[in-house]
Amino acid sequence: MAALRAARTRDDVKATFSVEDLRVFRTTEGNAYAIVGHNPLHRLITDTWLGGFGTEAEFRQVLEFICERFETGNYIFWLADLRFLNSAFFHSEAWLAETVFPRAIAAGLQREAVVVPTYQGAPRGYDVFGSASSALGRITDGRVRGFSDVEAAKAWLFESS
Repeated sequence: MAALRAARTRDDVKATFSVEDLRVFRTTEGNAYAIVGHNPLHRLITDTWLGGFGTEAEFRQVLEFICERFETGNYIFWLADLRFLNSAFFHSEAWLAETVFPRAIAAGLQREAVVVPTYQGAPRGYDVFGSASSALGRITDGRVRGFSDVEAAKAWLFESS
């Protein structure tokens, strides 16, 4: 019986985090820098960042798109995966805390798990850990938490749902 329950749990987790792409964001050079996906059944939206975005406007375009999705009322969970991002976003910390997060909350966000890279000490322009940690420090609401482990982030995201 325990083995069956464990298998069901694994299948549930796989199904929950099985997402389909909504939109791929590309730099002006054509390089993909973010993929926004979703699992409508579980009301989950995800953003996975790859390499670097070119400009602050490109960074913000992804978060605007996600806020618009939340405003449809179809999502309540958000998994942001920054492990493969190599562009810092210090320029948008206040905007994230004062605009994006309140907008997502007003639209129904219950939890957001942010997975940050473990590497610390990169130069400021590439310091994703530093900019993510600083942005998370501005958001004192318990609905958003940072993680260095994607599995722990996924477990927390749905622990009481």
